[in-house]
Amino acid sequence: MQAQVSELSETSKQIIEETIMQAEDENEAEALYENFTEYLNHPLDINNATASELAQFPYFSAFQVQSLLDYRKVYGALFSIHELAFIHGFNTQMAEQLNPFLIVLPFDPNKKESFWQRFSKGKHQLVFRTKRTLEQRKGYEEVEEETEANKQYLGFPWSLYLRYRYTYRKNLQWGITATNGAGEPFFKHINPYGFDFYSAHIMVNDVSKNVRQLLIGDYQALFGQGLVVWSGAAARKSVNVLAAKKQERGFVPHTGSDENRFLRGIAVGFTFNKLAVSAFCSYKFIDASTDSSGFKTLQTSGIHNTEKTAADKHSLSEFVSGYNISFTWGKVKIGSSGLWHRYGAENYRDIRPYNRFELSKNHNFNTGIDFSALWKQCNFFGELGLSANGGKAGLVGLLLDLSYSFRFSTLYRYYAKDYQALYAKGFGENSKTANEEGWYIGLQWVPHRLLTINASSDIYSFPWFRYGINAPSNGWDYRLQIAWQTTPETLMSFSFQHNSKALSVEIEQSGIKQVINNETIGVKYNIRYELIPQLRMEDRIQLSFIKGSTAETGLLLYHDINYKLPFFSLSCSARLAVFDTESWSSRLYAYENDVLGAFSVPAYYAQGSRWYANLHWAPQKNLDIWLRLAQTRYTDKETISSGLASIVGNVQTDFTLQVRWRF
Repeated sequence: MQAQVSELSETSKQIIEETIMQAEDENEAEALYENFTEYLNHPLDINNATASELAQFPYFSAFQVQSLLDYRKVYGALFSIHELAFIHGFNTQMAEQLNPFLIVLPFDPNKKESFWQRFSKGKHQLVFRTKRTLEQRKGYEEVEEETEANKQYLGFPWSLYLRYRYTYRKNLQWGITATNGAGEPFFKHINPYGFDFYSAHIMVNDVSKNVRQLLIGDYQALFGQGLVVWSGAAARKSVNVLAAKKQERGFVPHTGSDENRFLRGIAVGFTFNKLAVSAFCSYKFIDASTDSSGFKTLQTSGIHNTEKTAADKHSLSEFVSGYNISFTWGKVKIGSSGLWHRYGAENYRDIRPYNRFELSKNHNFNTGIDFSALWKQCNFFGELGLSANGGKAGLVGLLLDLSYSFRFSTLYRYYAKDYQALYAKGFGENSKTANEEGWYIGLQWVPHRLLTINASSDIYSFPWFRYGINAPSNGWDYRLQIAWQTTPETLMSFSFQHNSKALSVEIEQSGIKQVINNETIGVKYNIRYELIPQLRMEDRIQLSFIKGSTAETGLLLYHDINYKLPFFSLSCSARLAVFDTESWSSRLYAYENDVLGAFSVPAYYAQGSRWYANLHWAPQKNLDIWLRLAQTRYTDKETISSGLASIVGNVQTDFTLQVRWRF
C-alpha cells in the first residue's frame, strides 16, 4: 500500500472540474472529492470485496462487477491488479488507471476477527490543516463606530481543520471532524466551545449474521438513483458514460465540512438472505432566517463570520427518517425507498413565479421504487418517485458493455415542476430534482489500447420558470473527449464542449427582460509527459467562446511541474498560469494539486496570472507535512472581490499548512 500513487486519476479531476462548473457551492464538489480520495486512502480489495462493495466503486459498471465476480468464482483470487486486463470488460489501460484505487490481498474466507482485533489492530490518523489569505480583507479592518463593527468579521483570518479517524479495514471506523472558517469566531461569541462545526461518527460493518451495518453520528444516505433518498453529493453530467447511473452506496459516514446537507442520528442495515432492509433517523439544527412566525430562507453556505450569518446558525430544527428495502434475485435488484421530513417551524417563504411549485409547508414525504437488471452486457436501471403533493419524478436508463472497446449509455428523465424532494439529487442539469425533462446519450470507444474516445449528448427542457428565467426554456449540451497515450510516459487529451442554455437579458432602455439562448463553446488540449522518472510535466491550453447578448472569449494557459526526491522523502509540484477573459461569464476552471485531502478548482477570469507551489515532506514514516503557497495577480483590477471580502490591490496570496500523523 505504501507503493500506491496517491493521486487522483485524470477522470476524477475532470469530474470534479465539471461539478464545480455546475454546482451552486463548493460543498457538493468537496463531498464528491471525499468519495474519490477515500479509495486513495483505503484502496478497494478486489479479492475480498463483496458484490455490494464492488458495485459502490465509482469506476466499475454493473457488467464489470459481474464479470469480476464470475472470474473470481472460476479462477480464484487475483495475484495482481494487472490481472484485470485478462477479465472480460477490462483492458490494460483501465488496469493501469485504476491501480491507485485498488489493492490485492490474499483471500481468506475462514478468517474470523475478534471484537478486540477490530478495536486494537486498526490505524489511527490525525490531520491538522490551516490556511489564510495573506492580504488583508476589508472585514478584518479595525473600525471605531459600533454600527460599522457589527458589519465586520467576528474572528481571525485563519481557517482551521482538525480530523481524527480510526479504521480497521472496512469493518470499523470512527472519527471526529472540527472546522472553523476564516473570519468565524473561535472560543468566543457563538462558538464558546472552540470550533464552529463539529462532526463525529462510528460505523461498524458485519455486526452479526443479519446486521450488516450500524452507523451512529453524522452520515449520508445514498439509495436508488437519487430521486427519493440521496443526501450527499453526486457527480453531475459528464462525458464519462458511467455518470449516467449512480452507484448506490447505502450509508456512509459524513466526513466533509458541509454543515447542513447531511444526516445526524442512527442508521442500521439488515440482511436476510436476498432481502436487505435499511432504516435511518436524523435530528439536527440547520441554518435559516427565522423569526417568531417561522422561517423564510434556508442558508446552506455554512459560513458564520458576521453578526447576520451568526444569527442564522442552527436556528431551525430538522427531523428526517426513512427506509430502503431491496430484493436481489440473481442479476435483478428491486428496491423501495421512503423519506419523511419535518422542520421545527412554519415555512412562510415568499411565493414568486419561479418557486410557485416548491415546498411551502414545513413537512414532506417521498416514496419511490428503483430497479436494476443485468442481462448479458446490458444493464437496465431506473427509479420512480412521488412526493406528498402528488408530484412525480422518474428516470430510466441503459448501460451497454458491448466489448472491452465500446460502451454506450442512455438515460431519459422527467421531473415534474411540482415534484418536491429536499434530499434528492437526480441526474440532470437543474440543481433541484424538479422541473426538468431530458435525454442523455454517452459512448466510449477504445479503437486502440492507447486511444480512448468519449462523447455525450444531452437535450433538456424546463417546463416552468426558473430563477431569473421568467419563461419555460430548453437547452442542449454536446461533449467530445479524445485521450491518446502516445508513450507509457506521455498522455495527450483533447476536449470539446458546446452547450446552449436560456439566459434572461434586459432590452436596452426598455426595462423589459427577454429570454435568449446563451451558447458556450469550450476547447481544451492537455499533454502530460515525463522527462525522467522523477520529473513529470503537464501543459494545457483552454479556450471558451460565449455567444449570447454579447460575444466573449476566454483563454487559459498553464505549465505544471511535479518532482519527487525519493531519497529525501520530498516531493513538490508547481504551476504557472496566465489567463484572459472578458468577464465572469467566460471564466475557465482548472483542477489544481493541493495538500492531501483538500482540492482547489479556482475560477480563472479577468486578466492576469496565477502560480502555486506545493511541498510534501515525510521526515518520518508516519509523519507528513505539506506547505502550499498560491498567488493570483490581476492586470486589470485595483480591487479584488467585493464587500467584506474585498482586498485593496491586484494581488491575492493564499497559504496552507497541513500536518498528518499516522499511528
